[in-house]
Amino acid sequence: MAQTVSEAIDPKKGQQDQVGASTPQLPPQVVMALSYHSVLSRGISISGVCFDDRDFQLRVADQPDGCGSRWMDAKSAAITYQGLAAINGGFFTPEGKPLGLLIEDGIKRGKLHSSALGSGIFISSSTGSAIIRKEDYLSSGLTTKADHLLQSGPMLVEHGKPTDGLSNEKNRTRSFLAWDGRHHWMIGHAAPCSLKSLADALAHIPIQGFKVTTALNLDGGRSSDLWVGAEVENGDKTHRSFLNKAVRNYLVLIER
Repeated sequence: MAQTVSEAIDPKKGQQDQVGASTPQLPPQVVMALSYHSVLSRGISISGVCFDDRDFQLRVADQPDGCGSRWMDAKSAAITYQGLAAINGGFFTPEGKPLGLLIEDGIKRGKLHSSALGSGIFISSSTGSAIIRKEDYLSSGLTTKADHLLQSGPMLVEHGKPTDGLSNEKNRTRSFLAWDGRHHWMIGHAAPCSLKSLADALAHIPIQGFKVTTALNLDGGRSSDLWVGAEVENGDKTHRSFLNKAVRNYLVLIER
């Protein structure tokens, strides 16, 4: 059973709501270690880092002066924050400005974007993380609780199923963020595929103990850049094209 978004961001709320509840509780999910996985799902090669957000968290690493002004790759961004892994973030304009809302250490940049490239929002606080639809963000009560936030899109998986209407064209390298609706997450890189085929692959990803309920597409193609440090089990990996281009922001995995 997935948590509500409010419970994910504020676990105490979920604990209070369950007091006296008559609904039977499911047994605890398998706790996943911080680990790198490379699997084949629905014919799509997927590589990524799985982690538990009670022990680790993703922070936004932004470059206010534009793409490449601080870091040329995910590894460099991770090293700045003693990160264990890092991946490229959301889309950006030709001028290097964020295409959508972004919050880094409580500081807002950009603004909510209305296209499919901004249909989802990743939000992280000191107590938890969640992916929420853009339409629900303003009414969620979370607008003042985000330490880090990144708008991107489209949504790939919702409620455990591929999102309707995704394109089955334009096979390209993909970057994504996936969540099980509770505490387990994955930042990942996919071999060239369409958005529709990636969504189907994530909804059926063969990683024991990890059922993707929600997934968000990040910037892809030449922007795709996943770095995994040696501290991660099976890590010390880099997924980055030789023709990779500088990006505006990254998501860096750090210890809580």
